[in-house]
Amino acid sequence: GSSWGAVGNIQTCTAQGFFNQLILGSPLYNLMLAIYYLLLGRYHMTEEEIAKRYELYMHAVAIVPSVGTAIAGIPLTLYNSANLWCWIAAYPTGSEGFNGQDSDIECERGHGAWLYRWVFFYAPLWFIIAAITVIMIMLTVSVRREEKRFIEMMQRRDPSKGANQTDQSIEDSTERDLSPFSDVFNLERSRKMFYQAVFYLGAFYMCWWAPTLNRMIQMINGESSFFFMLATAIFLPLQGFFNFLVYRHGPCVA
Repeated sequence: GSSWGAVGNIQTCTAQGFFNQLILGSPLYNLMLAIYYLLLGRYHMTEEEIAKRYELYMHAVAIVPSVGTAIAGIPLTLYNSANLWCWIAAYPTGSEGFNGQDSDIECERGHGAWLYRWVFFYAPLWFIIAAITVIMIMLTVSVRREEKRFIEMMQRRDPSKGANQTDQSIEDSTERDLSPFSDVFNLERSRKMFYQAVFYLGAFYMCWWAPTLNRMIQMINGESSFFFMLATAIFLPLQGFFNFLVYRHGPCVA
């Protein structure tokens, strides 16, 4: 099969498919970012401790699988036309179903592409989405627990204060005491960390919702959705831009 306006050959398609598979490194790095915020917020590790003990392993976890699967796809002849771009697909188009269904068309390249899509990309991606969601829940619980502990401490100091007055006391205390060893400093730092994590991971969800839903539709009816493919083409390349906005305008963790 062919795509309208497509230019190139097997070699250029293989090159594009290789670099498209490297995209797996993006969600893996988002998972490492979520773990980083978890270590900061829930376990109160410093940036220096994380860098010394875990940074090398975080880079390895993000880089090795993405580069390894991208290289493996070359001798397996997996990179062929996949609608909008070249990626893991059987050639000719239609020689293999999205879920491995038999076809009357003989497959020349990319045998078992449907399985490799799962092993090399969708299974890791969906695991990452689930893991990041769990980490966000853990961060939320951790920050709420710190806030509750701080409020209880403020109320023990002055039992006459109600909940609203206690919230105001937090704001007043934040303005008065931001030394690195104070409870107020830790609470404010946890809040900023939590919101920055939400923004970063929100950018991740914004970029990956479309390909995730498109794959679910493929599993159900064996066809891609034009709407979700268009949304994928628009949002997926913007993750770096969204991360830049968060970095420049989001809350800063000191």
